[in-house]
Amino acid sequence: MRSLAVVLLAGGLAFPASASAPEPQGAELEYRVYVGGIGAARYAVRYTATEGRTAIALTGQTEGMTDWFAGWRATQFAEADFDPRAPHIAPRIEYRSASIFRSEPRDVRLSLFPDRPADWWASPEKDDEPRTPIDVAQTRGVFDPLTASFLSLSRIGDSQTCPDQLPIFDGRRRFDAVFRPAQSEVLKASSYSMFAGPTLVCRFVIKRLGGYIIRETDWNRPEDRERPITVHLASVLPGHPRVPVRIESELTLGSIIVHLVAARAVSGETRMAALPPN
Repeated sequence: MRSLAVVLLAGGLAFPASASAPEPQGAELEYRVYVGGIGAARYAVRYTATEGRTAIALTGQTEGMTDWFAGWRATQFAEADFDPRAPHIAPRIEYRSASIFRSEPRDVRLSLFPDRPADWWASPEKDDEPRTPIDVAQTRGVFDPLTASFLSLSRIGDSQTCPDQLPIFDGRRRFDAVFRPAQSEVLKASSYSMFAGPTLVCRFVIKRLGGYIIRETDWNRPEDRERPITVHLASVLPGHPRVPVRIESELTLGSIIVHLVAARAVSGETRMAALPPN
């Protein structure tokens, strides 16, 4: 289910900091994930920002039948400092991830830099699955999935364009999210989602560069690797820019659809949360 986090977060989340606010401002968002029409997972994302700093925390877990055979829990946290004069460059990013999949713990710590390769630590250091090699040189100037989400919407702003490309490294996999030109679409009211109305549509594909398992599985089929991911963006909170309200992709296994189910404005610090309970 880690791949679902990438599906959710590569679409982007961004909230402006208020110049007069004494503390970071942001939002909390809740999502439900459906695979083949069946509820499979849920996510909670909290984001806060000041003029030069962002902090993003995510918790997620499988549910229903998916939880029975996958038993996935995850918590992620990223904080980055940005120069207001160059908001798309982060001098340093710190990222942490802790997860449990089928009763096996997995942890990652990342330090990312614009001018040199990343420092990272992962436990277990190696898993039982052979993976494609990672070129260390390609970890220079990359972003973790959470900070990449900030960049994607901060680049969109009030425009009607999507990012061109985002280089991403999550401590195990190095990939680029390559976007297509933006479109517009109106989402109809649905009992699955809190939102209905006009959206900006960004589509992207994942360009794999290293760290991916070689063996074919239900979640790793060659015919699925170039399938586009579609993100519908809309403004749902007054004074805040667009956030993902629907994310979808078609795989051989079935359709994956992520719906926004709740959104609320928040203030104060964002910190890493504990793993969701079993």
